[in-house]
Amino acid sequence: MKQIPTLDGWRGIAILMVLADHATIAALQRYPHPWMRIGLHGVTLFFVLSGFLITSNLLAGPIDLKKFYIRRFFRLMPTAWTFLAALLLLNLSGIHCTSWREIRGCLFFYRNFQGNLGTAGHFWSLSIEEQFYLVWPALLLLFGVRRCRWIALAGAASVAAYRFAFWRHYEQGLLYTRTEVRADALLLGCMFALLRNDPAIREKLNRWSELLAVPAAGAFLIAIATSYTLQPLWESAAVGALLIFTSLHPAALVSRLLEWKPLAWLGTLSYTIYIWQEPFTVFHGKWLFVAGGFIFPAFVLASHFLVERPMRKFGRRIAENQRRHRVLEAAPQTG
Repeated sequence: MKQIPTLDGWRGIAILMVLADHATIAALQRYPHPWMRIGLHGVTLFFVLSGFLITSNLLAGPIDLKKFYIRRFFRLMPTAWTFLAALLLLNLSGIHCTSWREIRGCLFFYRNFQGNLGTAGHFWSLSIEEQFYLVWPALLLLFGVRRCRWIALAGAASVAAYRFAFWRHYEQGLLYTRTEVRADALLLGCMFALLRNDPAIREKLNRWSELLAVPAAGAFLIAIATSYTLQPLWESAAVGALLIFTSLHPAALVSRLLEWKPLAWLGTLSYTIYIWQEPFTVFHGKWLFVAGGFIFPAFVLASHFLVERPMRKFGRRIAENQRRHRVLEAAPQTG
Protein backbone atom coordinates (compact mmCIF):
# COMPACT_ATOMS: atom_id res chain seq x y z
CA MET A 1 0.00 0.00 0.00
CA LYS A 2 1.19 3.51 -0.78
CA GLN A 3 2.07 5.13 2.52
CA ILE A 4 -0.40 7.66 3.91
CA PRO A 5 1.87 10.28 5.53
CA THR A 6 -0.78 11.76 7.83
CA LEU A 7 -1.28 8.48 9.73
CA ASP A 8 2.01 8.86 11.62
CA GLY A 9 0.84 12.31 12.72
CA TRP A 10 -2.41 10.83 14.02
CA ARG A 11 -0.41 8.20 15.91
CA GLY A 12 1.64 11.01 17.41
CA ILE A 13 -1.51 12.76 18.63
CA ALA A 14 -2.89 9.50 20.06
CA ILE A 15 0.25 8.73 22.08
CA LEU A 16 0.44 12.34 23.32
CA MET A 17 -3.12 11.98 24.65
CA VAL A 18 -2.17 8.77 26.49
CA LEU A 19 1.00 10.32 27.94
CA ALA A 20 -0.78 13.50 29.02
CA ASP A 21 -3.42 11.42 30.83
CA HIS A 22 -0.89 9.23 32.64
CA ALA A 23 1.40 12.16 33.47
CA THR A 24 -1.54 14.00 35.05
CA ILE A 25 -2.33 11.05 37.30
CA ALA A 26 1.32 10.51 38.18
CA ALA A 27 1.87 14.16 39.07
CA LEU A 28 -1.44 15.01 40.76
CA GLN A 29 -2.86 11.60 41.76
CA ARG A 30 -6.21 12.70 40.33
CA TYR A 31 -7.88 14.40 37.38
CA PRO A 32 -8.58 18.07 38.23
CA HIS A 33 -11.38 17.94 35.64
CA PRO A 34 -13.11 14.83 34.26
CA TRP A 35 -12.38 15.83 30.65
CA MET A 36 -8.65 15.53 31.38
CA ARG A 37 -9.04 11.74 31.24
CA ILE A 38 -8.07 11.76 27.59
CA GLY A 39 -5.99 8.57 27.47
CA LEU A 40 -8.98 6.38 26.62
CA HIS A 41 -9.82 8.70 23.74
CA GLY A 42 -6.24 8.31 22.54
CA VAL A 43 -6.73 4.54 22.60
CA THR A 44 -9.94 4.92 20.59
CA LEU A 45 -7.95 6.91 18.05
CA PHE A 46 -5.36 4.11 17.97
CA PHE A 47 -8.11 1.52 17.42
CA VAL A 48 -9.70 3.36 14.49
CA LEU A 49 -6.23 3.89 13.03
CA SER A 50 -5.41 0.19 13.37
CA GLY A 51 -8.59 -0.94 11.65
CA PHE A 52 -8.06 1.64 8.89
CA LEU A 53 -4.37 0.85 8.31
CA ILE A 54 -4.54 -2.95 8.56
CA THR A 55 -7.50 -3.12 6.17
CA SER A 56 -5.81 -0.73 3.72
CA ASN A 57 -2.68 -2.88 3.77
CA LEU A 58 -4.67 -6.08 3.21
CA LEU A 59 -6.47 -4.49 0.24
CA ALA A 60 -3.18 -3.47 -1.39
CA GLY A 61 -2.66 -6.95 -2.84
CA PRO A 62 -3.80 -10.55 -2.66
CA ILE A 63 -4.40 -11.40 0.99
CA ASP A 64 -1.64 -13.68 2.22
CA LEU A 65 -2.45 -14.69 5.79
CA LYS A 66 0.91 -16.34 6.42
CA LYS A 67 2.80 -13.24 5.32
CA PHE A 68 0.45 -11.01 7.31
CA TYR A 69 0.92 -12.94 10.55
CA ILE A 70 4.68 -13.20 10.16
CA ARG A 71 4.95 -9.44 9.76
CA ARG A 72 2.52 -8.73 12.61
CA PHE A 73 4.38 -11.09 14.92
CA PHE A 74 7.76 -9.49 14.34
CA ARG A 75 6.22 -6.02 14.42
CA LEU A 76 4.58 -6.42 17.84
CA MET A 77 5.82 -9.37 19.85
CA PRO A 78 9.57 -8.70 20.28
CA THR A 79 9.00 -5.30 21.91
CA ALA A 80 6.12 -6.57 24.04
CA TRP A 81 8.02 -9.65 25.15
CA THR A 82 11.10 -7.57 25.98
CA PHE A 83 8.94 -5.44 28.26
CA LEU A 84 7.36 -8.47 29.92
CA ALA A 85 10.80 -10.03 30.42
CA ALA A 86 11.94 -6.82 32.11
CA LEU A 87 8.98 -7.04 34.51
CA LEU A 88 9.87 -10.63 35.36
CA LEU A 89 13.48 -9.61 36.03
CA LEU A 90 12.23 -6.92 38.41
CA ASN A 91 10.16 -9.59 40.15
CA LEU A 92 13.25 -11.76 40.56
CA SER A 93 15.17 -8.80 41.99
CA GLY A 94 12.54 -8.37 44.70
CA ILE A 95 10.48 -5.57 43.10
CA HIS A 96 7.10 -7.24 42.63
CA CYS A 97 5.32 -5.63 39.69
CA THR A 98 3.54 -8.46 37.88
CA SER A 99 2.47 -12.09 38.20
CA TRP A 100 2.48 -15.18 36.03
CA ARG A 101 -1.28 -14.82 35.76
CA GLU A 102 -0.87 -11.37 34.23
CA ILE A 103 1.98 -12.51 31.97
CA ARG A 104 -0.21 -15.34 30.62
CA GLY A 105 -3.00 -12.88 29.93
CA CYS A 106 -0.59 -10.69 27.94
CA LEU A 107 0.96 -13.58 26.02
CA PHE A 108 -2.35 -15.16 25.03
CA PHE A 109 -4.22 -11.90 24.36
CA TYR A 110 -6.87 -11.93 27.09
CA ARG A 111 -5.33 -9.35 29.43
CA ASN A 112 -8.35 -7.08 28.89
CA PHE A 113 -10.55 -9.60 30.74
CA GLN A 114 -8.36 -9.86 33.85
CA GLY A 115 -8.91 -6.55 35.65
CA ASN A 116 -6.27 -4.85 37.80
CA LEU A 117 -3.31 -7.20 38.34
CA GLY A 118 -0.01 -5.39 37.86
CA THR A 119 2.23 -3.17 35.75
CA ALA A 120 1.13 -4.64 32.42
CA GLY A 121 -2.42 -3.36 32.75
CA HIS A 122 -2.06 -1.28 29.58
CA PHE A 123 -1.79 -4.53 27.60
CA TRP A 124 -5.60 -4.57 27.64
CA SER A 125 -5.63 -2.53 24.43
CA LEU A 126 -2.95 -4.70 22.82
CA SER A 127 -5.02 -7.79 23.62
CA ILE A 128 -8.04 -6.33 21.81
CA GLU A 129 -5.89 -5.49 18.79
CA GLU A 130 -4.41 -8.99 18.70
CA GLN A 131 -7.89 -10.51 18.89
CA PHE A 132 -8.82 -8.30 15.95
CA TYR A 133 -5.77 -9.44 13.96
CA LEU A 134 -6.71 -13.07 14.52
CA VAL A 135 -10.24 -12.62 13.13
CA TRP A 136 -10.50 -9.75 10.65
CA PRO A 137 -8.00 -10.77 7.90
CA ALA A 138 -9.64 -14.20 7.65
CA LEU A 139 -13.10 -12.60 7.36
CA LEU A 140 -11.86 -10.31 4.60
CA LEU A 141 -10.35 -13.26 2.74
CA LEU A 142 -13.44 -15.44 3.11
CA PHE A 143 -16.21 -12.91 2.45
CA GLY A 144 -14.61 -10.27 0.25
CA VAL A 145 -14.74 -6.48 0.31
CA ARG A 146 -18.44 -5.86 -0.34
CA ARG A 147 -19.73 -8.29 2.28
CA CYS A 148 -17.13 -7.15 4.80
CA ARG A 149 -18.39 -3.56 4.57
CA TRP A 150 -21.69 -4.80 5.95
CA ILE A 151 -19.99 -7.12 8.43
CA ALA A 152 -17.92 -4.23 9.80
CA LEU A 153 -20.92 -1.89 9.94
CA ALA A 154 -23.20 -4.48 11.54
CA GLY A 155 -20.50 -5.49 14.01
CA ALA A 156 -19.81 -1.90 15.04
CA ALA A 157 -23.52 -1.15 15.42
CA SER A 158 -24.03 -4.31 17.50
CA VAL A 159 -21.16 -3.44 19.85
CA ALA A 160 -22.46 0.11 20.22
CA ALA A 161 -26.00 -1.08 20.93
CA TYR A 162 -24.78 -3.60 23.51
CA ARG A 163 -22.60 -0.96 25.19
CA PHE A 164 -25.49 1.50 25.32
CA ALA A 165 -27.80 -1.12 26.86
CA PHE A 166 -25.29 -1.99 29.62
CA TRP A 167 -23.48 1.35 29.90
CA ARG A 168 -23.68 1.65 33.68
CA HIS A 169 -22.44 -1.90 34.19
CA TYR A 170 -19.34 -1.45 32.01
CA GLU A 171 -18.44 1.88 33.60
CA GLN A 172 -17.55 0.01 36.80
CA GLY A 173 -13.98 -0.96 37.62
CA LEU A 174 -12.03 -2.02 34.53
CA LEU A 175 -14.94 -3.58 32.67
CA TYR A 176 -14.58 -0.83 30.06
CA THR A 177 -11.52 -2.70 28.72
CA ARG A 178 -13.53 -5.68 27.46
CA THR A 179 -13.69 -6.46 23.79
CA GLU A 180 -17.47 -6.48 23.56
CA VAL A 181 -17.63 -2.76 24.36
CA ARG A 182 -14.49 -1.65 22.49
CA ALA A 183 -14.41 -3.48 19.16
CA ASP A 184 -16.59 -0.95 17.32
CA ALA A 185 -13.69 1.50 16.97
CA LEU A 186 -11.61 -1.10 15.13
CA LEU A 187 -14.54 -2.18 12.97
CA LEU A 188 -15.38 1.38 11.94
CA GLY A 189 -11.75 1.91 10.98
CA CYS A 190 -12.06 -1.19 8.78
CA MET A 191 -15.27 0.07 7.20
CA PHE A 192 -13.79 3.47 6.36
CA ALA A 193 -10.80 1.79 4.71
CA LEU A 194 -13.10 -0.46 2.67
CA LEU A 195 -15.11 2.53 1.51
CA ARG A 196 -12.00 4.53 0.68
CA ASN A 197 -10.72 1.65 -1.45
CA ASP A 198 -13.71 1.77 -3.83
CA PRO A 199 -12.98 4.33 -6.62
CA ALA A 200 -16.63 5.39 -7.01
CA ILE A 201 -17.18 5.82 -3.28
CA ARG A 202 -13.76 7.43 -2.88
CA GLU A 203 -14.76 10.17 -5.32
CA LYS A 204 -17.81 10.96 -3.17
CA LEU A 205 -15.75 10.82 0.02
CA ASN A 206 -13.32 13.26 -1.53
CA ARG A 207 -16.13 15.82 -1.81
CA TRP A 208 -18.06 15.09 1.37
CA SER A 209 -15.06 14.77 3.66
CA GLU A 210 -14.29 18.47 3.15
CA LEU A 211 -17.75 19.37 4.44
CA LEU A 212 -17.61 16.92 7.32
CA ALA A 213 -14.08 17.66 8.58
CA VAL A 214 -14.99 20.55 10.89
CA PRO A 215 -18.13 18.88 12.33
CA ALA A 216 -16.12 15.67 12.84
CA ALA A 217 -13.39 17.55 14.72
CA GLY A 218 -16.07 19.19 16.86
CA ALA A 219 -17.73 15.84 17.57
CA PHE A 220 -14.39 14.35 18.65
CA LEU A 221 -13.78 17.26 21.05
CA ILE A 222 -17.33 16.98 22.44
CA ALA A 223 -16.77 13.26 23.06
CA ILE A 224 -13.60 14.07 24.99
CA ALA A 225 -15.47 16.66 27.05
CA THR A 226 -18.47 14.46 27.86
CA SER A 227 -17.44 10.76 27.78
CA TYR A 228 -14.92 9.74 30.40
CA THR A 229 -14.84 5.92 30.56
CA LEU A 230 -16.77 4.50 27.62
CA GLN A 231 -16.69 6.16 24.21
CA PRO A 232 -19.81 6.44 21.99
CA LEU A 233 -19.96 5.14 18.43
CA TRP A 234 -20.09 8.63 16.98
CA GLU A 235 -16.64 9.38 18.42
CA SER A 236 -15.10 6.59 16.33
CA ALA A 237 -17.13 7.73 13.31
CA ALA A 238 -15.77 11.27 13.78
CA VAL A 239 -12.22 9.95 13.95
CA GLY A 240 -12.81 7.89 10.80
CA ALA A 241 -14.12 10.96 8.97
CA LEU A 242 -10.99 12.89 9.98
CA LEU A 243 -8.74 10.07 8.75
CA ILE A 244 -10.56 10.08 5.41
CA PHE A 245 -10.30 13.85 5.05
CA THR A 246 -6.62 14.12 5.88
CA SER A 247 -5.66 11.09 3.75
CA LEU A 248 -7.56 12.40 0.70
CA HIS A 249 -6.55 16.05 1.10
CA PRO A 250 -2.80 16.11 1.79
CA ALA A 251 -2.57 19.79 0.86
CA ALA A 252 -5.02 20.88 3.59
CA LEU A 253 -3.50 22.77 6.52
CA VAL A 254 -4.38 20.09 9.08
CA SER A 255 -2.83 17.41 6.85
CA ARG A 256 0.40 19.39 6.54
CA LEU A 257 0.47 19.84 10.32
CA LEU A 258 0.07 16.08 10.78
CA GLU A 259 3.11 15.59 8.54
CA TRP A 260 5.21 17.84 10.77
CA LYS A 261 8.39 15.80 11.25
CA PRO A 262 8.59 15.85 15.08
CA LEU A 263 4.95 14.76 15.36
CA ALA A 264 5.32 12.10 12.66
CA TRP A 265 8.52 10.82 14.29
CA LEU A 266 6.68 10.57 17.61
CA GLY A 267 4.06 8.55 15.75
CA THR A 268 6.67 6.10 14.50
CA LEU A 269 7.78 5.60 18.12
CA SER A 270 4.23 5.40 19.47
CA TYR A 271 4.09 1.60 19.85
CA THR A 272 7.34 1.43 21.81
CA ILE A 273 6.32 4.46 23.89
CA TYR A 274 2.99 2.86 24.74
CA ILE A 275 4.62 -0.43 25.73
CA TRP A 276 7.18 1.14 28.09
CA GLN A 277 5.32 4.10 29.62
CA GLU A 278 3.29 2.31 32.30
CA PRO A 279 6.05 1.61 34.90
CA PHE A 280 7.16 5.25 34.85
CA THR A 281 3.76 6.47 36.05
CA VAL A 282 4.54 5.18 39.57
CA PHE A 283 7.07 7.97 40.18
CA HIS A 284 6.09 11.20 41.90
CA GLY A 285 7.53 14.67 42.45
CA LYS A 286 11.10 15.25 41.25
CA TRP A 287 11.51 11.54 40.50
CA LEU A 288 8.68 11.77 37.97
CA PHE A 289 10.63 14.50 36.17
CA VAL A 290 13.85 12.47 36.21
CA ALA A 291 12.20 9.19 35.19
CA GLY A 292 9.88 10.71 32.60
CA GLY A 293 12.36 13.18 31.18
CA PHE A 294 15.50 11.07 31.00
CA ILE A 295 15.16 7.37 31.88
CA PHE A 296 11.92 6.72 29.99
CA PRO A 297 13.15 8.26 26.68
CA ALA A 298 16.36 6.22 26.99
CA PHE A 299 14.36 2.99 27.34
CA VAL A 300 12.12 3.94 24.41
CA LEU A 301 14.98 4.77 22.06
CA ALA A 302 16.94 1.66 23.07
CA SER A 303 13.90 -0.57 22.56
CA HIS A 304 13.02 1.06 19.24
CA PHE A 305 16.48 0.91 17.67
CA LEU A 306 17.73 -2.32 19.24
CA VAL A 307 14.55 -4.41 19.24
CA GLU A 308 11.64 -3.02 17.25
CA ARG A 309 13.35 -1.87 14.06
CA PRO A 310 15.67 -4.88 13.62
CA MET A 311 12.82 -7.31 14.30
CA ARG A 312 10.50 -5.54 11.87
CA LYS A 313 13.14 -5.79 9.14
CA PHE A 314 13.74 -9.44 10.01
CA GLY A 315 10.01 -10.15 9.81
CA ARG A 316 9.70 -8.46 6.43
CA ARG A 317 12.63 -10.51 5.15
CA ILE A 318 11.11 -13.80 6.34
CA ALA A 319 7.69 -12.89 4.89
CA GLU A 320 9.22 -11.94 1.54
CA ASN A 321 11.34 -15.12 1.42
CA GLN A 322 8.34 -17.35 2.07
CA ARG A 323 6.40 -15.50 -0.64
CA ARG A 324 9.21 -16.02 -3.16
CA HIS A 325 9.49 -19.67 -2.16
CA ARG A 326 5.76 -20.15 -2.77
CA VAL A 327 5.98 -18.43 -6.16
CA LEU A 328 8.88 -20.68 -7.20
CA GLU A 329 6.99 -23.79 -6.11
CA ALA A 330 3.95 -22.70 -8.14
CA ALA A 331 5.99 -21.90 -11.26
CA PRO A 332 5.83 -24.53 -14.05
CA GLN A 333 8.89 -26.74 -14.27
CA THR A 334 10.74 -26.73 -17.59
CA GLY A 335 13.58 -28.73 -19.07
